[in-house]
Parts: sequence; C-alpha cells; structure tokens
Amino acid sequence: MPVTQNEKTITLKHEHFFGATVTSWIQGGKERMFLSSKSTLDASKPIRGGIPVVFPIFGPPPSSPPEYAALSQHGFARTQTWTLDKILMDREEGISVRLLAPPPPTSFNHSYKLAYVITLAPHQLVTDLHLTNTSSSEDFIFQALLHNYLAVPDANKLQITGLDKGVDYKDKVLGGKLCTWEGGVLTIEGETDRVYQKVPSQEIKVDDGAGSGFKVRFRGFEDCTIWNPQEKGKSMADMEDGGWDRYICIEPGFVREFKSLKPGEEFLGQQVITVL
Repeated sequence: MPVTQNEKTITLKHEHFFGATVTSWIQGGKERMFLSSKSTLDASKPIRGGIPVVFPIFGPPPSSPPEYAALSQHGFARTQTWTLDKILMDREEGISVRLLAPPPPTSFNHSYKLAYVITLAPHQLVTDLHLTNTSSSEDFIFQALLHNYLAVPDANKLQITGLDKGVDYKDKVLGGKLCTWEGGVLTIEGETDRVYQKVPSQEIKVDDGAGSGFKVRFRGFEDCTIWNPQEKGKSMADMEDGGWDRYICIEPGFVREFKSLKPGEEFLGQQVITVL
C-alpha cells in the first residue's frame, strides 16, 4: 500500500492486499520503508520489506501441535489476501483504514478474527493488530509480530537505544543463547538477530547517524526483535545487493512464547513509528 503526498494532502493508497503489507511510507519527502528491488510483488512469495505481518507463529514452526508444526516460517498472514473492511478516518490530520484477514487454511482448524488498522499522520505511522478468539469452547495460542524494515542511510552508523539494562534476549547468531543486556547503545557491527524479551520501556529509538531516525513505541506487544543480516543477506535470493546496509528491522511482537486467548478474549498489539 504505497503512500503518496503533496503539500496539502496525505494519501494512503492500496496497490494490493497481499499480506496487508505496508510497502512504502513517504514522510518529509523521503522514503521511510525499505523494500528490496528484488522482492516479488505478484503474491507468489512474501514481500521482502515494508511491514510484513507475522502470525500465528514467529520463525520456524514448532514441533507441536501438529497444525502449527505444518506451517511455513512466520506463519501464513503475510501471504494471505486481506480485504478492506472500512475507512475509519479520512481528514486533514490523518487517514485510517481497517483490513480483515481471511479465514485460516483448512489445515489450521481454529476460529478467530484478525483485523489490522493502519493510521497515517504527518509524522507517524500507527499499525494495530486486533485478534479475537471466536471459538466458544477452545483456547487459541499464537505468536504475532510486525516485521518493520526501516530505511536508513547506513546500518553501520546506527545507534539504537531504549533497551533496558538487565533485559534478557535470545541471540540467534549464537544459536539461540539466552543473554542479558548490559545496557547502553546497540550498534550493528556484524550480523545481528536478537529477540529482546519483555522490554519494560516499550520504546526503541534509532539514530541513523545522519540527523534523523525513528522512535518505535509499542503496547500489547512485549518483545522486540532487532535484525540485520549484514553480509549474510547475500544468501537471500530476494535481497538486493548491499540492501542490508540500507535498513534495520525493529520488530515489536509477542514471540518469546505463545500467548493464549480464552474463548471470546481479545488481544491488541500496537506500534507507533515516529520519524525523528
């Protein structure tokens, strides 16, 4: 859903509903989302860039239950065709739309309603994931994450702050080793793939080293994955040459474990991305 703007208006435009993926956000005359030039946009594969919606699992599938074990990496929401449910707001200060996910694949026999609200304002992009367990008798377990590819001039010059001292994180580069953050500034000095768990601040700031950056604030989501593959990005068929130097993934989610919803219970995961 590329975004266009002129001096007087901001327009949220849907080009396709594949994965409900925001693929472009132009703010202050600059593109704020990274989208690989090699990414396919024909609904044949997940989109490499923007904000893919990760649901109902994060990463490789678990060994059980069977219907979860049979899923592809990051689940199926990012490869489903969503529908526009309603334009919630369309005025000078911003525009907001609600999308609805289709039912799950027949092999995933669970009942739920999944909605995604996208709100665009002059300096902010807000995305809300709304989930309701519509079963009358069964709990529903899930993981969810918003996989932001934030565009930056040079990932090697970033300074990332807001991670509370003492927060545990799973370092996938070290084979999933559980570590404790010692505080301070996080920089990208090589492949980085960390899942910070239960981040108290619920706010991550990115200084891009060129006078700008982002603030990613979240609620409902408790964890935050920070990812940049660096040279390992060469192994991704849909990653443009050197693309890993032009983005940082700051990904709010609930992924350290599965969250459970009782029948009729709702979950709201929200992020607010502000350009600094």
